[in-house]
Amino acid sequence: MRNAEEKSKTWGSAAKESFLAYIRTLAIIWQSGPLAVLGMMLLTLSLGVVPACQFFVTEHLVNAITAAIGDADWWRSVLPWLVGLLGLRILSAAVDLLREPLYIHLGENIEIWINEGIARKVDTTELVELQKGEFQNSLGRARGVSGLALQEILWYFVDSLQQFISVATLGIVLWRYHPLLALLPALTGLASWWSDSRFSADLYDFDVEQTPQRREQDALEGTLTDRGTGKEVRLYQARDLWIDRWHKLGQALIDGQMGIRRRKFSVCLSLDITRGLLYAGSLILLLFEVFRGDLTVGTYIAAAAALVQLDGIWNEIAGRFQGMVDVMRPLFGDLYQFLDSKSDATVQEDTDSTDTNINELDENRTVQDIAIENVSFSYPNSQEPVLSHVSLTLNKGERVALVGPNGAGKTTLARLLLGLYRPHAGVIRVGDVPLTQENRREWLMYCSAVFQDFTQYHLTARENIIFGDLEHPDRMETASIAGGAASVVDGLAEGYETVLGPTFGGRDLSGGEWQRLATARSFMRETPWLVVLDEPTAALDPLAEQAVYERFIERSAGRTSVLISHRLSSVRTCDRIIVLDNGTIVEDGDHDTLLAKNGLYARFFRAQAQWYV
Repeated sequence: MRNAEEKSKTWGSAAKESFLAYIRTLAIIWQSGPLAVLGMMLLTLSLGVVPACQFFVTEHLVNAITAAIGDADWWRSVLPWLVGLLGLRILSAAVDLLREPLYIHLGENIEIWINEGIARKVDTTELVELQKGEFQNSLGRARGVSGLALQEILWYFVDSLQQFISVATLGIVLWRYHPLLALLPALTGLASWWSDSRFSADLYDFDVEQTPQRREQDALEGTLTDRGTGKEVRLYQARDLWIDRWHKLGQALIDGQMGIRRRKFSVCLSLDITRGLLYAGSLILLLFEVFRGDLTVGTYIAAAAALVQLDGIWNEIAGRFQGMVDVMRPLFGDLYQFLDSKSDATVQEDTDSTDTNINELDENRTVQDIAIENVSFSYPNSQEPVLSHVSLTLNKGERVALVGPNGAGKTTLARLLLGLYRPHAGVIRVGDVPLTQENRREWLMYCSAVFQDFTQYHLTARENIIFGDLEHPDRMETASIAGGAASVVDGLAEGYETVLGPTFGGRDLSGGEWQRLATARSFMRETPWLVVLDEPTAALDPLAEQAVYERFIERSAGRTSVLISHRLSSVRTCDRIIVLDNGTIVEDGDHDTLLAKNGLYARFFRAQAQWYV
């Protein structure tokens, strides 16, 4: 009894969620273009009476033809009904032509809504969450939903209303001759809907299960077609290996779908045979009425045509309802669930100090100390923490270098300082204010950074730079000179308006030139409290590297700055050098102090210095 009650509650909850999802979908469609929605509904519903009108005109046309046989003026009684059939055909074609632009207009607006919603959701999701396979699966499925899906919901909904009007009018007409003529097509239509519903659910569930395999297949395709990976694929002659792996994944997907489709074919074949037998029986029933003299030949022909049409309409209604269910599955199960999902990252934040906002720390907006208190952090699916119980204070205006072996946690610590990651334990304070979920975006406005994996925007050179501070585009030329990008821009045919990168047929740059643009982008903010340079000169020649560090020293004066570099010669000018190893701080001091300690820093420095002696 309890299981039955639980199932009933589960079904009721699912039905409620499904109903709300339909309401949400219709609301989105309406907001995307109210006038277009009204126009589509009126035009589509006007077609609902066309089948009944066709029955009426066909019946009178055939009777007029049979009555006018041998009459020289036969065209007087026949022509008006021929014109009537032509008029109905023109009406249907005109409505289709008028609906198409409205349909396209809605689709484009809905597509914008979907893409904007996904972009906003990704932007407000924890950066570390983006590295989870589950999130990428959900993102991939949400991006697979297009505006066409919501368009189809409206189309199916309005078209179903039209079809119901047609069913009602034709059913009333055929009921006069025998009730079974109106009821039998409805039974076969419901059976078709049941079979389609059952197997489409199986296909959707299979598609969801195969999401990781589809993502892997897409990644393999990218490996084979991307110019960045193309050099290694050719060098190591790995093309056939990747193609074979891609082909096996695709074949597995096809085999799984075909198993479901074969079962569907057997059921649909049985239904079609049944439909044919019922249609034959209906025609025989009508023939008996003709031979008894209760029907004219014209009525028989019109009724036979109406039976075919009614059966087709019921089939279309079943298809429309199933179409709505099919479209709603990815809408509700993929898009809406992704947009409504909440981060499952577990974060412990100490917020007992104060609720002060970052911009209220000091009326003069002066730089504050940044304190890291017992901070730990782990990446998704990682067995060991990247940082473990790290405590550190960056004094205001201090220039600090983070050094250590690969995987020591340098970049992670810098991203925690910037507020891009949240610590899993411990707290980071700016002055007396802890960085929390509420104020971290505000804190980002006080930061500037050049990342090792900086972005190459395949847009204009101007846009590549001003993205650093969209509110002050007038600083672009100054930032360009400071970041060393001015010399790059001088060599471009259209200067700052030159489109860069091969995606849109623009001018491609070397790694060092792209890095200069990224550095200029970071210099757009004139008064950041925190400046982070994560391997900022990896792609630069020695002279360009020296110039970047000179400008870095100049612009970081009075600001707290963090430099991450494996080239230890560049960190000697820093006030402090923090050495990380295995996620903890093992050394802290200036260059001379750390050399005298003869620890990890000293070993690293001497290992590099020997190549310059």
